[in-house]
Amino acid sequence: MPYLITFVWYPPSQANKVAQRYLDALKKFPVPPIIKRLVPAASSSTKEGTEVVNVDQVKKEDLWEASNYISKFMLEFRDIEGVRYQVRHFGEVAEALKLIGLG
Repeated sequence: MPYLITFVWYPPSQANKVAQRYLDALKKFPVPPIIKRLVPAASSSTKEGTEVVNVDQVKKEDLWEASNYISKFMLEFRDIEGVRYQVRHFGEVAEALKLIGLG
């Protein structure tokens, strides 16, 4: 099953603004049932600020719709200076082994 992992970084000066926007965005865009949120907004302090990680599991057939949801959600932060994010797609090892003929 595919995983969509969202990484977000923001400076300490924007922490309150990002936190409030996150709560507002969740109200506006609740997590759809096609997404199983395995890790919701785990955060860590770094020397540059805060890093947040979300880990979502989806079915292959829902990957496009789930990606669109995450894109819409993250666009809510576009006007907050210093917020950066990256969404990456990961597969399970069984799927990777099939690609090289070992599964």
